[in-house]
Amino acid sequence: MAESEEIRINIQVAERNYRLTIDKADEEKVRRAAQMIDERVKEFKKVYTDKDYLSLVSMACIQFATTVAKYENDSAFKDQYLDKQLDVIDDLLAENL
Repeated sequence: MAESEEIRINIQVAERNYRLTIDKADEEKVRRAAQMIDERVKEFKKVYTDKDYLSLVSMACIQFATTVAKYENDSAFKDQYLDKQLDVIDDLLAENL
């Protein structure tokens, strides 16, 4: 397996610049994630005009983390369901062969 190549990139979130070292293969994902967070912060800023940027970024992160947690739970359920279904199919095949 080839070693991953690390690169340094600059991203901006909530009017702050961040310099990150990431795997080159992840660059597009990291840039998209930063863009999504920045867009969400801008949306929150329109609604919550009295909040500072740290609060807005925190709200965006909580929202995204909640979405990730939901998909993790959905994925675990689907994996368990698929495992059970595969066991049933395997049993049926074993009985009929």
